[in-house]
Amino acid sequence: MSQAASRTPTAMQVRTTSRLLPELLRGYEPGDRITVLDLGPGNASTVDFLARYKSKVYFADLTDNPAIAANEMDTSRETLAGFIQRQLAVPSGTQIDICLFWDYLHFIDLKTIDALSQVLQPLLHSNSRAYGFGALHGGRPEDVSLYGIADTDTLTSTTVTSQPKYIPHSQQKLSEHLLSLKISRGTLLREGRLELLFEST
Repeated sequence: MSQAASRTPTAMQVRTTSRLLPELLRGYEPGDRITVLDLGPGNASTVDFLARYKSKVYFADLTDNPAIAANEMDTSRETLAGFIQRQLAVPSGTQIDICLFWDYLHFIDLKTIDALSQVLQPLLHSNSRAYGFGALHGGRPEDVSLYGIADTDTLTSTTVTSQPKYIPHSQQKLSEHLLSLKISRGTLLREGRLELLFEST
């Protein structure tokens, strides 16, 4: 069983108000065309929410590829970039408007983040944005969840019974390795998670 497959959600879904989702979605109205890359395995709430737009959505769970999730230090960045490019399966020439990282940046090591940034660079445009979570105080959260979007200011989260290895990266480390995007804002959710908004560099 792959690591992604082991992330089995429990039955309870929690909704949380987000301050940064409105910023992520700023300028997009129902019916607008929007291209989204979601690094998660797919979430019904997100799919339902994005149905209000003329959206093209690519789901690409990086932890579903053992070669990417293994965090093996002897794998070169170029090799990792090839694995990631195939996992994303985004056609050449596509311009991504929104990336949903969730907490997946903390399930891969820094060299893999370097490779991800390299792959993302040609897919981003000057107004591309991304959303994800930071590692508060360098620690792992008590619970790891599958996340989705319920509304323009509301997240859904479902706690999983097991999860891949969590590698907390500080905002400084993310900034140093995810060079195709920059952290523009960070704020605490009511549940204590740190949410981050990224913009194109």
